[in-house]
Amino acid sequence: MSIDIFGYIAGILVVASLLPQTIKSWKTRSTKDLSLWRYIIYVIGLILWVIYAILIHNGPVAIMNGIGLLFALSILYLKIKHG
Repeated sequence: MSIDIFGYIAGILVVASLLPQTIKSWKTRSTKDLSLWRYIIYVIGLILWVIYAILIHNGPVAIMNGIGLLFALSILYLKIKHG
């Protein structure tokens, strides 16, 4: 078994943790109780993780953080657009 499996499992769990908030925010178009700065900082962190993973050629970390970045960006977009 490849040790990459741990990276994929961790990534799946992190991405899955973003899914409920992403779905709720898109359905209700409401992000009033979410912190704008939390998502700005989180998106920056995810971007840095993706860059780091690419530089060290770590596919699992790049893929999972990239997927998480898409969810976080969608919430950030809604937060900026709808407050």
